[in-house]
Amino acid sequence: MKYLLLLLIVSTTLTSCVFEENDKAQGTYLGGQIINPVQSYVLLRKGEVVTDSIPLDRRNRFLYKFDDFQPGLYRLEHGEHQLVHIEEGDSILLRVNTKDFDESLSFSGYGADKSSFLLDMYLHWESENESIKKKYQKNPKNFQKTLDSMAITHKEELDKFLLDKDYSDEFIEIARSVTEFDNYQRKEWYPFAHYGKDKLSFIASLPDDFYSFRESIDVNNPNLEELYSFRRYLSSYINNLTYQRYGKENDYNRTSYIHNHHQIAVIDSLITNKELKERLLSQMSRIFIANSNNLEEVDKLFDEIKEVSTSTETVALINALYDNNKSMQAGNMIPDVMIIGADSGMNTLSSRITKPTVLFFWSYLRMAHMDNSHAKARELQVKYPEFNFIAINVNTEHNKWMLHLNKNNFDESKEYRLAKPKQARKQLVLNDINKTIVLDKDGKILNSHANLHNSKFENELLAYLNQ
Repeated sequence: MKYLLLLLIVSTTLTSCVFEENDKAQGTYLGGQIINPVQSYVLLRKGEVVTDSIPLDRRNRFLYKFDDFQPGLYRLEHGEHQLVHIEEGDSILLRVNTKDFDESLSFSGYGADKSSFLLDMYLHWESENESIKKKYQKNPKNFQKTLDSMAITHKEELDKFLLDKDYSDEFIEIARSVTEFDNYQRKEWYPFAHYGKDKLSFIASLPDDFYSFRESIDVNNPNLEELYSFRRYLSSYINNLTYQRYGKENDYNRTSYIHNHHQIAVIDSLITNKELKERLLSQMSRIFIANSNNLEEVDKLFDEIKEVSTSTETVALINALYDNNKSMQAGNMIPDVMIIGADSGMNTLSSRITKPTVLFFWSYLRMAHMDNSHAKARELQVKYPEFNFIAINVNTEHNKWMLHLNKNNFDESKEYRLAKPKQARKQLVLNDINKTIVLDKDGKILNSHANLHNSKFENELLAYLNQ
C-alpha cells in the first residue's frame, strides 16, 4: 500500500510534491522528474557497477524501489551525474533540468537533506575554484591563510547542517570529509599550479607541517571512495608523490611514460583497498593509451600494471586495450566499424573515406563539447578543404541523435552514428570523447591520438599535407 501511494504521488503531483520529513518508507525509494531529458532512462551506479537502468515514463518521470539494498553513496547519471546518499527507509524525490544540471537539481522527501548538503558543497567547490585560481601564486604562508579562511566557512556550514537532526555515523563521516578534502586537494596541487619550473625545490621549501593533514586520512576508507572531493584529492596526492620519485631526473609530465611508471609503484604501495586499487590502475591504463603514440612504452607500462594487479578483470581490460591499440597504430587501416547515416542507412566507416579525413566524436550528453567540436570542425573545414571533417556520434538512441542534428542544423552529409557503440568504442580505443583520428585518402591511420582542440592540431594537419 505504501508503494502504491508513493507511485500515485509521483505520477500525479511530482513537480510540487515534497514528502514529509518524518515519513519514513517501508522500503527504500528513489524517484524524480527529468526536464529536457537527453535519453529515455537514468542510470544508477554503486561504485563502478550499474545498479539499474531506470526507464522514464511518458512524462519523463521515474520511480525505483531498491532490493538487496546497500546504504551509502550512489551516482545518478542522465547526461551528467551527481551523487545521492541513500539509507534504509529513505524516499527521495529529485527534479533536474538537463540544460542546467547541477544548478537546477533539487531533492525532497525523507532523507533528501543529506544529498542536498552534498550538492550544496559541490556547488560551493565550483564557485570557490573560480576565485582561488590566482591564489595559487601566493607564497605558502599566505596561501595557507586563504585555505584557513575557506575552512572556517566550510566548518560553519557543516555545524549548522548537523544541528538539524541526528545522522548516521557513516554519513557524518562523509559530511565532514566533503568539507575538508577540497582544501586538502588544493594543497596537493599547489606546487604544480604555482609559478616556476623547479617544482621539486619548491616542494622541498614548503613548511614542515604543510602536509601534516595526510596523517589523519585513510585513503583506503571504502566509505569515502565515491566522494568526488575524495577522488580529486587522491588523484592530486598520488600525482604529488609520483613526481617526487622522478623529479630530479625528468621534467613534470603527467602523460609521460616515466610519470605513469612511477605512479604504478605509488598506487601499489599506498592503496590496499582492492576495488579502489583496480579502479585506479584501469583508469591509468585508459588515460595513458589515450595520450601515447609510442607502442613500446605502452607495452612496458601495461606489463607493469599487470604485475601489480590482482584482478582478472583489470588484466582482461588491459589486454583488450592493448590489442585494440595495436590495430589503431599509425600505418594501419581504420577498423571497419559499422556506422548509421541520417537516412538510417548502414555503412562501413571505410566506405565514407574518399579523401584525407578527420574523424571527431561527440555525445548529446555533453552539450558544450558537442557545440565546441562542431564549431571547431566547421572552422577547420574552411581553412583546410583538402580534408573532410566527419562527425561520429557515440550515443545509442537514433531518434535523440536525429533530434540534435535537426535542432543544431548539423550537415547531415557529414554526420554518422556508431551502429554498435559499445563494441565500436573498444575497436577505436575511444576512451576520451576528445579523441580525434586523422586518416589519409585510403583510410590509413595517420594519427589515432589527435585532439581537435589542441593548439598544435593545425600544425599536424599542415605536416600531413606537406608529406
